[in-house]
Amino acid sequence: MPAIAVLLTSTSCTTTDKGPTMTREQAKQKTEAYVADAFAALPQPVTTLPDRDDDGMCFKNDAPSEEDGRVMAVTSRYLRGIPADHHAATFDAFRDHLVKAGFTVTSSHRDAIFFTNPKDDFRASIDDGGDWSTTLTIGFVSPCVWPNGTKPPTK
Repeated sequence: MPAIAVLLTSTSCTTTDKGPTMTREQAKQKTEAYVADAFAALPQPVTTLPDRDDDGMCFKNDAPSEEDGRVMAVTSRYLRGIPADHHAATFDAFRDHLVKAGFTVTSSHRDAIFFTNPKDDFRASIDDGGDWSTTLTIGFVSPCVWPNGTKPPTK
């Protein structure tokens, strides 16, 4: 399973639904900026291709199968053209860059590393791309946000 899918399914939205949040567009811009910054820190040459650019749905804390109207902005990219013997260096560069940017490693194993930024609750991951020996995948996910920044009035 790609890291981004694991990242989404293993983390529930536990942020409060009171008060304003950043908008969905602001969250998306931030995930895209994180991807661009991380890509610039990687050993080159490497080619990026879109993997996922959409929203994940957030669910009620007391009813985890019911959507609550908030979304998570998701941006992930395939990193192509990285020989298998360069994967470790790419993982190291990604990890070093994110740690300097304030992220902490939340989970790590041979094929993937997962991060959280305690300052803004954004999450990140890098994984080995599965069956593609020359491909890695990086991704960033925002915390749950109200699409327009505020909770809609209840009816």
